[in-house]
Amino acid sequence: MRYSLFVLISLSTVISSIAQSITGKVLGENNSPLDYVNVVLLKADSTYVAGTITDENGLFLFENTPDIPKFVKLSSIGYTEKIFNIPSSGNIGTVYLEPTTVMLGEVVVRSNRPVTAIKGDALVTSVAGTQLEHAGTAEDVLVQVPMVVGRDGSFEVFGKGSPAIYINGRLVRDSNELMQISSADIKNVEVVTNPGARYDASVNSVIRITTKRPQGDGFSGLLRSVLRENKYVSSVNQANFKYRVGGLEVFANFGGAIAKFQSNQYGISTSSLSWREEITQQGYGNVKDFFGKAGFSYMFNERHSIGAYYSNGITNDKMHHSHATELSVDGEILDVATSLRSGETKKLPRHYANMYYNGKVGELGIDLNADYLWNKSRSNVVVDGGSLTDGKSLIHSLGSNRGRMFAEKLVLSYPVWNGTIEAGEEFVSSRFSSDYLTDAEIIDDANTRVDEKNIAGFLDFRQTFGRFNFGAGLRYEHVNFDYLENGQKKEDQSKTYNNLFPSFFMSTTIDKVQLSINYTGKTKRPNYSDLDGTIDYINRYTLQGGNPYLKPEKIHSVELTGAWRRFFAQLSYTYKKDPIISTTVPYGGSGDVKLMTLDNFPEIHSIRAFIGTSFNIGIWEPRINLGITKQWFAIDTWQGRRHLNNPQGMVQWQNAIHLPYDVWLNVDIAWESAGNDRNLYRKSCSYANAKLYKAFFNNSFSVSVEANDIFNQRNYGVTSFSRDITRYVCVTDLSRSFYLTLQYTFNSSRDRYKGRGAGANEKNRF
Repeated sequence: MRYSLFVLISLSTVISSIAQSITGKVLGENNSPLDYVNVVLLKADSTYVAGTITDENGLFLFENTPDIPKFVKLSSIGYTEKIFNIPSSGNIGTVYLEPTTVMLGEVVVRSNRPVTAIKGDALVTSVAGTQLEHAGTAEDVLVQVPMVVGRDGSFEVFGKGSPAIYINGRLVRDSNELMQISSADIKNVEVVTNPGARYDASVNSVIRITTKRPQGDGFSGLLRSVLRENKYVSSVNQANFKYRVGGLEVFANFGGAIAKFQSNQYGISTSSLSWREEITQQGYGNVKDFFGKAGFSYMFNERHSIGAYYSNGITNDKMHHSHATELSVDGEILDVATSLRSGETKKLPRHYANMYYNGKVGELGIDLNADYLWNKSRSNVVVDGGSLTDGKSLIHSLGSNRGRMFAEKLVLSYPVWNGTIEAGEEFVSSRFSSDYLTDAEIIDDANTRVDEKNIAGFLDFRQTFGRFNFGAGLRYEHVNFDYLENGQKKEDQSKTYNNLFPSFFMSTTIDKVQLSINYTGKTKRPNYSDLDGTIDYINRYTLQGGNPYLKPEKIHSVELTGAWRRFFAQLSYTYKKDPIISTTVPYGGSGDVKLMTLDNFPEIHSIRAFIGTSFNIGIWEPRINLGITKQWFAIDTWQGRRHLNNPQGMVQWQNAIHLPYDVWLNVDIAWESAGNDRNLYRKSCSYANAKLYKAFFNNSFSVSVEANDIFNQRNYGVTSFSRDITRYVCVTDLSRSFYLTLQYTFNSSRDRYKGRGAGANEKNRF
């Protein structure tokens, strides 16, 4: 009996020691929580046991550690490293990290942690302490982030389309904001390829940029000028000013762009009527854009903050295009048409305002936002043309679009067990109207309007159990969509939707391998211009218009992500029901005239794989990314049933070289293979970019010189397939371009503005 009791006591002691939880909280300056702090458990001989990072509340937790650790080590770039004995209770308590204040001489700092790691449902790329600090701006950083492709303010997440971009929790409304942030001020970038219930059901990917801590009160500013040469010279200039004293921050941003660009393309269309149309377009455009933004934020204390801002802008867009169209049937020329298309579009005004409250009552977090948007655009187009069959013609068209939106969003969060629960609601009321007048005989004048109300509620639950992180969410959306022509509601085109969108993720660490799996249900609603039934006159044989009968896409996606040391990989499967796809159909009885529009197709299945790594070889820091997408999609064409299942591959080779005198050279090379995307077949393309960057005066002034697509190989041809027409288009513009960027900042500080905005997806639809 005594022996049995002794064994039970011994076993219980061992089990309790194995199952012991080790937890703590890390704070920095002003008692603010520090996230992404490296937390490592060590044995008495300093052998590694396990590791993790702190969350946004500065908390960390270990459960069921395989060995009994003796010490915990805390480290973060910009803060002094600390090592503590682990108490018998396992509760480290609150730990304060002190900012590093020692001035260093010429020291080479190298980080042993991976550049890209998994945190929950996100891929996190560290910027602070890496060569990405010297990239230039936030836009230059995104070019180097795995899974992100694009530039000039237009980005996509590989295989997931355009992302919603957040800076310190605030949604980016204007891509110019990315140029306003220095790469030296960025802490990390998170890429979420399957965002959960807290985001709008139309958001298929998210990029979250986190900057470093603010640097204090006073007057600060940024002056930036960019010159671009691409056959024509363009310039973008901006000035941002901010004044901070105590809890008050007042800011004003101004900017403008003057650009001239070319627009040349060549196309061939063939159809079941045995005709062939060959189109050559040459032209150029001028854009003048000016914007201003002013606002304030006020922090009563660390728990309560309010703020508001207002912005407005003017855009004047002029274009001049010449078209030459040759129509032949069975090899015999039927008609030759030429036209000169010139027009002007003015967007005035572009009102946008946001107000917010962000705070805590006890442990309850409150985030409330209200947004208002109102804009108007007017276009005047003249097409002066003629053809062998119809003679001379002069077509005028006037268009006017107006949009307005009100949105409100409330998010409540509360800590539960070892995680948090978020609940919220969002209401969006929007209207988009279009008036179109033309003297073209083949189309009519039009007056259309779309009224839409979207009411959503969501619940998001996240927990940590030892090495496992779990998250589950559910979002409900009720959408009431009314379509009106000439003031009369069209019942067959008006719709009501009630949808539930679930999401789930789980992540864990096994030895040194990080793994994550997630699932989301999403939708993609057509833009308002896609729903506009107005038909626009392009030339004698080509018209363009929307489709008010479009239904939203339904999207289901499952992803598996892994990371080990400096390698990471992702594999995903996506199913799309009723995908919205561009198509071309005959217009009128003869079939000679074609209407470019959109329609819903039955379904698309696709898989996507991506793998990347980075490493260091002396002053050379290369990164290699490989990606491939493959879809299963078939379409009926005039040539029979066609399966568009060819995969598309991508190779990226990015190189950062640290030259003498602290000059950074970036050389990026990429290649994309030919393949299918929806109803398109894209030819292969490639590009090579080079950039020199140098910062002066403690990073307050920087100069960069950049050459993009040095060998002019980025343009490629696209063939689109539809039931009646096969269309090939190739852009023939000069793709090579050169940039000179000058930027000066003083007393740089992180924004305290915490407005996250509401109706994020709705703004994009406008």
